[in-house]
Amino acid sequence: MIKTYVVMLSTDSKFTPSMLAEKAAVFGGIEYKETCYGLLLEGEEEPLNAALEEIKKLDPNRIFFKIRGYRIGDARICRAKRGGGPRAGYHMLGVEREALKHVSKALECEPQPEGETQKKDKLGIGSLKKIIDEETGGSSQQTECNQEGQKK
Repeated sequence: MIKTYVVMLSTDSKFTPSMLAEKAAVFGGIEYKETCYGLLLEGEEEPLNAALEEIKKLDPNRIFFKIRGYRIGDARICRAKRGGGPRAGYHMLGVEREALKHVSKALECEPQPEGETQKKDKLGIGSLKKIIDEETGGSSQQTECNQEGQKK
């Protein structure tokens, strides 16, 4: 069964769509199309999965892929055949691509061993006031509050 995937680069990746296209060109049995955000890959499952694995190995934390509902060149969404303008879903891809840099950073964080919890130090009110004063140039106003948190 033929499937189509969107391969998307995180905005902080050192790779370009052209570099991914060069890698995809090596694989037989798949079609590819370079896009502004990465690639569209299409083909039978076995060669397609092999290509996706190899491409992902280039930069595992910054290359992402997902299945696409339309084939490459599908007349229902092809700009050339529809008369121009962005295709449906294009703007959402832009939002997703911007979020990928945060996903990349999270993937690079080392996982905490199971069963261990990181102990966080509590910030005292004096320390908090000091930080506020440093940030605001010493202009924080100190007001006294009653037990309900209302100003006296």
